[in-house]
Amino acid sequence: MKKTAFLILCTMMAVNCTAADGGTSVKLPSPDKKATMTLFEALQNRRSVREFSDKEISRETLSSLLWAATGVNRESGLLTAPTAVNAQDISVYVADKNGVSLYNPKENSLKTITKKDIRADLAERQKGMANAPVFLLLVSDISKFRWKDGTEKTFAAEDAGYVSQNIDLAVVALGLATVPRHMMDRDAVKKALGLSDTQLMMLNHPVGYPAEESSADKKKESGTKK
Repeated sequence: MKKTAFLILCTMMAVNCTAADGGTSVKLPSPDKKATMTLFEALQNRRSVREFSDKEISRETLSSLLWAATGVNRESGLLTAPTAVNAQDISVYVADKNGVSLYNPKENSLKTITKKDIRADLAERQKGMANAPVFLLLVSDISKFRWKDGTEKTFAAEDAGYVSQNIDLAVVALGLATVPRHMMDRDAVKKALGLSDTQLMMLNHPVGYPAEESSADKKKESGTKK
């Protein structure tokens, strides 16, 4: 009886911890860091894509993309993207049809922030992009900088640019497509994610497979059936 009561108490404590920290965390598969495409091939093939198929992105591919964006690449805990005074101010939020999660580079995990689908808010006027299976939102917490004279916003923009470029090149190597965007419904996104005034939404990246690839796949499938 005492053992049963103890197990119930532990379960209740776990549930309360999940509620207190805003959501559950899910470990991602280990990222594949052995891309066959060279850096210069990725640069040659980089382009902006604004129309996406509805093909889902696997957890394995997402893990590799997030690691490339701002994952840990050294035992010291430093990241793939540099930041001013090593502030590590950039957080990457992953938005899909199931809601929004926050990437934790130290643990290579995703923590649920909300179960609301905010892709339409991120697409804003460019509604055709809302069908992209994933959006990566780059948020800078400027409270991590020691400067409070406006300089911190300049560093935030620069740091977001480094992460954005990592994403641009990684999607090419992974056979995906994206376009860096400043446009989004900032009020709606800020409310949905519960961001503070020091957490600035810098850029977002819709990520998926190009729409034309979907059409080609359909033709191929149709030909196979014949």
